[in-house]
Amino acid sequence: MGCMRIVPGSHRLGQIEKTDGHSFVKGVHDRYQLEDAEPIIANSGDVVFFHCCSLHGSMQNVSKRPRKTVLVQLYSGTDRVVEGNRHTNVQLVLRGRNHFATRSSVDTSF
Repeated sequence: MGCMRIVPGSHRLGQIEKTDGHSFVKGVHDRYQLEDAEPIIANSGDVVFFHCCSLHGSMQNVSKRPRKTVLVQLYSGTDRVVEGNRHTNVQLVLRGRNHFATRSSVDTSF
Protein backbone atom coordinates (compact mmCIF):
# COMPACT_ATOMS: atom_id res chain seq x y z
CA MET A 1 0.00 0.00 0.00
CA GLY A 2 3.02 2.32 0.14
CA CYS A 3 3.14 3.23 -3.54
CA MET A 4 1.27 6.13 -5.10
CA ARG A 5 -2.26 5.31 -6.18
CA ILE A 6 -4.62 7.02 -8.63
CA VAL A 7 -8.37 6.93 -9.24
CA PRO A 8 -8.73 6.20 -12.97
CA GLY A 9 -10.77 8.81 -14.85
CA SER A 10 -10.96 11.14 -11.86
CA HIS A 11 -9.39 13.99 -13.87
CA ARG A 12 -12.76 14.31 -15.62
CA LEU A 13 -14.29 15.51 -12.33
CA GLY A 14 -12.35 18.76 -12.60
CA GLN A 15 -11.26 20.64 -9.51
CA ILE A 16 -12.90 19.29 -6.37
CA GLU A 17 -14.61 22.11 -4.44
CA LYS A 18 -13.43 23.03 -0.95
CA THR A 19 -10.14 21.17 -1.18
CA ASP A 20 -6.68 22.61 -0.97
CA GLY A 21 -5.24 20.14 -3.47
CA HIS A 22 -2.88 18.74 -0.87
CA SER A 23 -4.98 16.21 1.00
CA PHE A 24 -7.38 13.38 0.31
CA VAL A 25 -10.10 15.20 2.30
CA LYS A 26 -12.95 13.43 4.06
CA GLY A 27 -15.65 14.30 1.51
CA VAL A 28 -13.52 12.97 -1.31
CA HIS A 29 -12.41 9.94 0.70
CA ASP A 30 -16.03 9.00 1.47
CA ARG A 31 -16.70 8.75 -2.26
CA TYR A 32 -13.34 7.54 -3.58
CA GLN A 33 -11.38 5.16 -1.37
CA LEU A 34 -7.63 5.60 -1.76
CA GLU A 35 -7.24 1.94 -0.81
CA ASP A 36 -9.32 1.00 -3.88
CA ALA A 37 -7.41 3.25 -6.28
CA GLU A 38 -5.07 1.75 -8.87
CA PRO A 39 -1.44 1.39 -7.73
CA ILE A 40 1.17 3.14 -9.84
CA ILE A 41 4.07 0.74 -9.91
CA ALA A 42 7.29 2.65 -10.55
CA ASN A 43 10.92 1.73 -10.15
CA SER A 44 13.70 3.98 -8.93
CA GLY A 45 14.35 6.60 -11.63
CA ASP A 46 10.94 6.21 -13.29
CA VAL A 47 8.87 9.29 -14.14
CA VAL A 48 5.09 9.38 -13.76
CA PHE A 49 2.85 11.88 -15.59
CA PHE A 50 -0.81 12.48 -14.80
CA HIS A 51 -3.42 15.25 -15.02
CA CYS A 52 -3.38 17.71 -12.10
CA CYS A 53 -7.05 17.00 -11.32
CA SER A 54 -6.47 13.26 -10.99
CA LEU A 55 -7.26 12.04 -7.48
CA HIS A 56 -4.04 10.50 -6.26
CA GLY A 57 -2.13 9.87 -3.08
CA SER A 58 -0.34 7.31 -1.00
CA MET A 59 -0.72 5.82 2.42
CA GLN A 60 1.49 6.87 5.33
CA ASN A 61 5.19 6.25 4.78
CA VAL A 62 6.15 3.51 7.25
CA SER A 63 9.75 3.10 6.09
CA LYS A 64 12.68 4.89 7.69
CA ARG A 65 13.55 6.45 4.31
CA PRO A 66 11.89 9.70 3.20
CA ARG A 67 9.83 9.85 0.04
CA LYS A 68 11.22 12.14 -2.60
CA THR A 69 9.11 13.96 -5.15
CA VAL A 70 9.83 16.43 -7.91
CA LEU A 71 6.70 18.26 -9.02
CA VAL A 72 6.60 19.99 -12.40
CA GLN A 73 3.42 21.71 -13.52
CA LEU A 74 3.01 22.91 -17.09
CA TYR A 75 0.62 25.65 -18.14
CA SER A 76 -0.11 27.47 -21.36
CA GLY A 77 0.68 31.19 -21.33
CA THR A 78 -3.01 31.79 -22.04
CA ASP A 79 -4.25 29.75 -19.06
CA ARG A 80 -6.01 31.80 -16.42
CA VAL A 81 -4.95 31.26 -12.82
CA VAL A 82 -7.80 29.81 -10.78
CA GLU A 83 -8.92 32.12 -7.97
CA GLY A 84 -7.47 30.95 -4.66
CA ASN A 85 -4.69 28.87 -6.25
CA ARG A 86 -2.05 28.32 -3.55
CA HIS A 87 0.79 27.42 -5.88
CA THR A 88 3.42 30.14 -5.87
CA ASN A 89 4.85 29.46 -9.32
CA VAL A 90 1.75 29.78 -11.50
CA GLN A 91 3.04 32.96 -13.16
CA LEU A 92 6.33 31.45 -14.39
CA VAL A 93 6.69 30.92 -18.14
CA LEU A 94 9.25 28.70 -19.84
CA ARG A 95 8.88 30.29 -23.27
CA GLY A 96 6.79 33.08 -24.74
CA ARG A 97 4.83 35.25 -22.37
CA ASN A 98 2.14 34.91 -19.74
CA HIS A 99 -0.81 36.87 -21.09
CA PHE A 100 -2.29 37.33 -17.61
CA ALA A 101 0.83 38.29 -15.63
CA THR A 102 0.74 41.53 -13.69
CA ARG A 103 3.61 43.59 -12.34
CA SER A 104 2.79 42.42 -8.82
CA SER A 105 2.94 38.75 -9.81
CA VAL A 106 6.17 38.75 -11.81
CA ASP A 107 9.66 38.84 -10.29
CA THR A 108 11.71 41.28 -12.36
CA SER A 109 14.77 41.23 -10.09
CA PHE A 110 16.79 39.02 -12.44
